[in-house]
Amino acid sequence: MAVVSTQTPSSIYPSHLLEETPEFQDVIASSPPPTDDADLAAVRVGAVLWKLRSSNAWYRRRYWVDTQNMRLHYEPSHKPFWCNAKQHVDILDIKDARLGWKTDVFNLAGRLAEKKRAKDPQRPPMLREDCCFSIIHGRENKSLDLVASDPETAATWVRGFKSLMTVVHAVEKRRSDQQWLKLLFNQADKDGSGALSFDECCQLLLQLNMKIDPEAAMKLFQISNVNKRKIKGEQAIDAEEFIQFYQLLLVRPEIETLFRKYSEDDGASMSPNGLRQFLEKEQSMKDVKAEFAVGLIRRFDPSPSKEMGRMTLAGFTALMTSPMFEILDESQRDQVVQNMTHPLSHYFMASSHNTYLTGNQLTSESSIEAYISVLKNGCRCIELDLWDGPDGEPVIYHGNTLTGTVPVKDVLNDAIKPFAFKTSTYPLFLSFENHLCLEQQAVLATQIKDAIGDLLCLMDVADMKELPSPEQLRNKIIIKAKKYMSVGSHNAPSPTSNSSPAPSPTPGKEEQPAENNQSSSQPVVPLPDANSSQQEKTLQPIAKDLFDMVNICEAVKFHGFANSLKKDKCYHISSFSEGKALDLITESSEDFVRHTTRQLVRIYPAATRTTSSNFSPFPHWAVGSQVVALNYQTNSKEMRMYRGFFRQNGNCGYVLKPQYLINNTFPLPLQHDKLQKYLKVRIISGQYLPKVGENENSIVDPYVTIKILGHSADTFSFRTRVVANNGFNPYWDEAVEVFLRAPELAVICFTVKDSQTIGASRFIGSYSLPVNHISPGYRHVPLVRNGEPLSSATICIQVEMKDLND
Repeated sequence: MAVVSTQTPSSIYPSHLLEETPEFQDVIASSPPPTDDADLAAVRVGAVLWKLRSSNAWYRRRYWVDTQNMRLHYEPSHKPFWCNAKQHVDILDIKDARLGWKTDVFNLAGRLAEKKRAKDPQRPPMLREDCCFSIIHGRENKSLDLVASDPETAATWVRGFKSLMTVVHAVEKRRSDQQWLKLLFNQADKDGSGALSFDECCQLLLQLNMKIDPEAAMKLFQISNVNKRKIKGEQAIDAEEFIQFYQLLLVRPEIETLFRKYSEDDGASMSPNGLRQFLEKEQSMKDVKAEFAVGLIRRFDPSPSKEMGRMTLAGFTALMTSPMFEILDESQRDQVVQNMTHPLSHYFMASSHNTYLTGNQLTSESSIEAYISVLKNGCRCIELDLWDGPDGEPVIYHGNTLTGTVPVKDVLNDAIKPFAFKTSTYPLFLSFENHLCLEQQAVLATQIKDAIGDLLCLMDVADMKELPSPEQLRNKIIIKAKKYMSVGSHNAPSPTSNSSPAPSPTPGKEEQPAENNQSSSQPVVPLPDANSSQQEKTLQPIAKDLFDMVNICEAVKFHGFANSLKKDKCYHISSFSEGKALDLITESSEDFVRHTTRQLVRIYPAATRTTSSNFSPFPHWAVGSQVVALNYQTNSKEMRMYRGFFRQNGNCGYVLKPQYLINNTFPLPLQHDKLQKYLKVRIISGQYLPKVGENENSIVDPYVTIKILGHSADTFSFRTRVVANNGFNPYWDEAVEVFLRAPELAVICFTVKDSQTIGASRFIGSYSLPVNHISPGYRHVPLVRNGEPLSSATICIQVEMKDLND
């Protein structure tokens, strides 16, 4: 029937009527002075700004916001006529607006400007920070770095963009709002006749990303044309009739059936009692009060019926498609619900590998944006590969490769300091791979103190028997690093005033080897001579100030579970490659679980994953590994499952382990006849599925897959049939049942794909979440692609669950 054409951010937005929306008025009312509509007016009028592409590439252009299509435009462009690169940024693509030097480009340009100023103090500043601002946009978090003529203009543009982003994102979520539809109608009514023809309506719907089957749409158009108005001999509908036409296109059979089931005899409206019965019987809500039902009617129903305490089909549809009835348990979305007072070793932690990279492990760029992105997504352990940099200041990059570098100072000041606790207030771990000389280690320690010194965890671990809890460490940053570097005696760094006690060939007590003469603290810098003997190696303490910052997360060499049980401290952490960890699990999974009840373990991808691919975290979680580090920059199926697992507990980045991984009562093997949970999922329909590929005239042929991963005994997959030529409202109505043995670790992933006659199916979107936190009843699954929500794209499902231990 009707299908979506494409879900691009450039949806139509009325320009002169934008200020009439409730969202706009709410933003203005809640914004502190001087943020008001004058800021938005300023960005509409535009200004001449300088764009920085690099420190020596400046472009003078006029920028302005086109509020009709919600785009930031610029002119003139010096691109050749055969270049098809777009000359605008869609407002819906904008992630952030930052004042000052807060991007890689500005940081580099700022440093060069300060160097020139230092050589000639009388010289006027080439680049003033208070005149600079950046627009962060797109899936790859690109930065548009701009310089205004004065600080006031820069601040006005940042405020204007923040307000505009709030308005646009709020309005985008209210597609079916009647006032919004009227605004769209007025925008499309070019001649001011107060009516639109069928062709004009179809054109407007195309701008709303809806591609209509003409024959089916004409039938609905004629039903809506109650007044039988004609303009120039063609049927035309007014604003109220257009709203009815639009809503007829949105008719959902499954929702209408539910509405009729619980409405009164006439089927036209639902009483508070009928709504209460629906909530209790279908949605499994307990003891719903009549007052609560009345409140929902007033909140969601747009018609006058709500004044009489009754809900119409339109109001019921709005309720059913609201965030209240999304698939993830509402209690898990925005609040921490688990006990956060256990030792750190009792939690799984969202962790990133080579956080600084934007792509592959060999040639991609390093950027502060990569750090900001993972921190915004709730990651609680980020990695910093530290190498000696120019001018005596350390840098971060993937050593001995062609990847770009980023100064540690920029990461500390522009990513970690402002974003460490934006999403989660629970502790953030900085995992150091230290390849620095002693001099630059001392510089690093100073940079850390200057940027985040007040946030550092500086606990005394002398008598520590168990790790502190996440609750005790709220808003604290913990450094994970080795305290001793192993170096050849012929090339040991010369001591400095900041160095720790002199090198000694004999390790201290805590670093004493367990089974041979190797130190429990291995080299973090490569030796010049790979053939040098073990006897030539000695232990060199890291710089004293840095040494003193390492406490509850000291990295040590692993020498076996038995040795760790005897000699390791609770604050020691060992790291394993994915392959080494799997070998240990195969050899002794019970010992692995026992080890992780007391100490942290970090698992990282194999060195062969040069494309930044990911491994499955589930085998490692199944034995209690806490810090399973994945490549966040790669939107793989493993990463989608990983994100889904950490959606629970308010997305705080910490998930309490199941009791059997805490109490050392790990059931190995699981009793295969002991079923813990029953789950039935009915996949009903889809809504607003976007097209994929470059062909604008293509129509998707969607199908849905369900995949469950967790313990090896709980692997499960299912696929629906293909619905041909329908991305607007495909209907499947297929159900599947599954029994689970370890539901605490199970994650379910819903994926929608576009079937292809030739070649592999194309990915449309997906959503994953922990099985234990699925909400029962009729629910909507909000689809995500490349880590970003797909506007209005959902699948409707019905869920039935039962705990079999009750």
